[in-house]
Formats: sequence, C-alpha cells, structure tokens
Amino acid sequence: MANNSTDLGLEDLIKEIARLVGKSRVVAVLDYIWGDGGKGKVSDAIATYWGDDGSDVNARGSGGNNAGHTTIINGLERIFHLIPAGIVHDKRGKFSVMGNGMVIDMDVLCQELDELDRGGLTYNNLMISEDAFVTLPFHITLDKGTTASQKSRGVGSTGRGIGPAYADKIGSRAGIQVRDLFDKDVVARRLKKLEEYHFPKDIQRDATIAYIEKFSDRIKPFVRDTVTEMHNFYKQGKRILLEGAQGTLLSSECGTYPHQTASDCSLNGTATGVGFSAKVVDLPLGIVTFPIMHRVGGGAFPSELGEQASEDYCAATDPDGKPTHAIKTELREHGIPFEEIDGKIRYDFHHPEILKLMNSRDPMTQGIGLRFASKNYGATTGRPRRMGWLDLKAIEYSISVNDPIGCNLVLTKPNCIRGAEEFKLGVGYEGGGSFSRGETYLRNDKPVYQTFEGSDVDITGMTDVNDLPSGLREGMGVLEKVTGGKIRMISAGADRSQNIVL
Repeated sequence: MANNSTDLGLEDLIKEIARLVGKSRVVAVLDYIWGDGGKGKVSDAIATYWGDDGSDVNARGSGGNNAGHTTIINGLERIFHLIPAGIVHDKRGKFSVMGNGMVIDMDVLCQELDELDRGGLTYNNLMISEDAFVTLPFHITLDKGTTASQKSRGVGSTGRGIGPAYADKIGSRAGIQVRDLFDKDVVARRLKKLEEYHFPKDIQRDATIAYIEKFSDRIKPFVRDTVTEMHNFYKQGKRILLEGAQGTLLSSECGTYPHQTASDCSLNGTATGVGFSAKVVDLPLGIVTFPIMHRVGGGAFPSELGEQASEDYCAATDPDGKPTHAIKTELREHGIPFEEIDGKIRYDFHHPEILKLMNSRDPMTQGIGLRFASKNYGATTGRPRRMGWLDLKAIEYSISVNDPIGCNLVLTKPNCIRGAEEFKLGVGYEGGGSFSRGETYLRNDKPVYQTFEGSDVDITGMTDVNDLPSGLREGMGVLEKVTGGKIRMISAGADRSQNIVL
C-alpha cells in the first residue's frame, strides 16, 4: 500500500483522481459486498474531479428504486433511488442516463424530478432508455404479498415491485417498456397478456392504464434510444462513469441465491445494462466498507455479530410491515439524543452510549453500536442493517468476478470505528475453504478472525495514508494480502472532497 499524496487541497485532489483514473474512458463504480457501501459518494467524487471538468456521462444500468445513492455536497444530503447521482452536474452540461437494464417506477421517477426542481437542480440532459421496463402498481402488490417479509429467512425484498417487474420481462414476455407508454394499443395488448399470465384481478387494467397516463407526458421529452446514445458517447471519446446498483453479492448471476436482487449488479450486468460490453470498462472501482460489513434482508452472513439473533432482530416488523427497530426507535431505546430536520435524523455518531455499545463483549450489542456509529439503516426502506466484521474471503470472490486483473478497491466508512478498542477482519473460514454462494455452506462455516488495535483518532479530512491509525493501516495491509486487491482510494469523510488517493 503506497501513497503519493500529502496535504491535499482541492486542486491537488483533482490531480490525484486524474492520476487514479489515468487515460480511462469508462470507469465503473461497483459495490463488492451486499450494497449500501457508499457508491453515491464515490461516484459523485469521480464525476466531479475526473479531468478538467468531471465525467461527461453518468449512467446506471441495473435495478430500480430498490437502490439508494446518497451524496453529500457542502453538508447537504441528497438521496437518489433511480436517477444517477451524477444528475447534480446537469448544469455543467453533463449527461445522465437511465439504461436499458433498469426497471423504472414512473411515480418515483417523477417524485425525484420534483425534488430536483425544489432543489434548484436541472435535468435537461437526462436520458431515459426506451428499452427499460416499467414497474407497475400490481408489481408492487405482488412483491409485498410474496417476498417483502424477511421473517423465517425470507428473501427480504424492499417490496418495491422490482422482482415481479423483471419476472414479467423474462417470464411473461409481456412486460411494458418505456417506449410502450406512448402507445395505448400496445399497452392494452400487453396488459391483456399479463392478465392471462397472472390473474385479471391482479392487473386491474383500467386503473393501470390511468396510472400510466399520469406520468407518460412528463417523461416523454427525455426518452431516447440510449444504447445508440451510449455508443456514440464512447466513439466521441466522452468520459463515461457507470454507477452500479446494489452489490455483487446480491447479483442475480453472482450473488447468494436465493437471497439476491433480480438484476445482475456485477460489472457484466452494469455494462450490458447501458448497452456496453464489460470489455470497454477501463477501470472498475470496487467499493468495500472497512472494516465493517452489513447486509439488508435475509440470507447467510457468516461474520454477522449476533448471528441468528441479529437476523431476527433486524427482520422484525409491526403489523403494517414497518421495521420494528427503525433508527428513531433504536435511538430512543438506548437513550441517544437526536434531531429530525427535514426528514433527516441527526445524532452524534460517537455519543458515549454508542461507544459503550460498540465496545461491548456481547456480539449482538456490539453490532447495534456499529450500526449507530455507521448509521447503517436502509436509504430506501429504513430497515436496520445487519452488522458484522468484513469478510475478506467474500471480497476475494467479488474481485474474481468483477476485476481479477486490476483488483482496484475503494474503502469507505473507516471512521465509523473511531473509539473502538479493537476491530476484526475475517481472514478465512474454519473449514479452510473459499467463499461459496451456497446458503448451507455460508450458514455453517464460521470465519477465522484476526484482531487489530482500535483508535479514537478522527480521520475526517485526512489526506495521507500514513496519518491513519496504525491498526487501520495494518488491517488494510492484511486486506490486500488476503484478497489480492489494491487499495486505490480511502474515504476520509462524507463529503465528496474528503478522500485519500493512493
């Protein structure tokens, strides 16, 4: 692990990111775990500081509004569930593309456009793929009725209709694409076929047509053949940033079946979701939370603190299906003061009670403390995320799937363990094997941990890796040794400008 940066100002950071990106024309920011690792912040940093004027095109190619990309710019937090985080650069003439591999909830999309209007942000250069599929109300009903529950080791879907929408794309072959929204005859034919595939009472044809008409005019000016547009951008030498969704371990092709999402959020799926081959991606950057790991929803999680008790705790819901242990509830339960400003929960991540929980010898309690310290609650659902220590064998697997040659990693959230007496990394399994996607294997093979010294040093704003606490640096060295990865950037704060570039 080497570092060439010292005392970075903003101009120096721009130079360092330019050095990181090099001559790349296509950069992909991907999550190498189960999502929610900080892709939004890293994507925004690359989009802002790549070259003289940032990236030219910011594109997303998989998933729907089951994702949440958070950016913090000058202290202002913005969360995008569908539109690429790069939309904040629209005024600079940058293009934002919602690709062919996405499924799009028109209601949510229009809500995001309204939010951009309220924030004084433009979206003149937004492009929505005519080939993307549409999430309809009956998809949400089906989703909530079958997979939304995480109880009894259920899938733990967000209940946003994503899975059923993808199922109709592949299974019924009657899914409605964005291009169809402007042709009532096509919509009527597709809905009739869907009634045969599902049940008429599920589809509610008249209500669905009325729903479509509410939003079609609003989005029509932005609908494009984005595959052709992306190919043209590439031929023109534009700087293209692909923003991944969810995480590799949730990928429909590479993830931990059946507890996965409905799209391929690996590098391959992210590229094909905008009409590219993965071969055109010059620099995949894999997001890894360090030294923690978390997961939303059900499924095996070998390094989970509290094991089954934690999974059950995070799965608990009230009769209306809302999380029993959402953030405000947990904060009140542990006597941690907070404020709610414009719908955002604010509290001291290093409150004495949080440090006490984080340093508990009871794994379940320690996991709650780490959740508070890293504010690990779903941006889309508000669910508490299950917490554990980073499983390096899982990262080794994700590198092999996405980037076995470059092995480029970006570490996020290292400051969340400030005040911890020690932290751990899973360096292997008791059985001696590698990471496996099999549910039975992952639930039964226990991690082998290596322990590192903690620190109460605040790393916010640091620019030199040598200034990091010795325990963190030692742990990073072990990560590189076990996984074969190369740490290229470390997040040293929530703002897009707070990074250590290696």
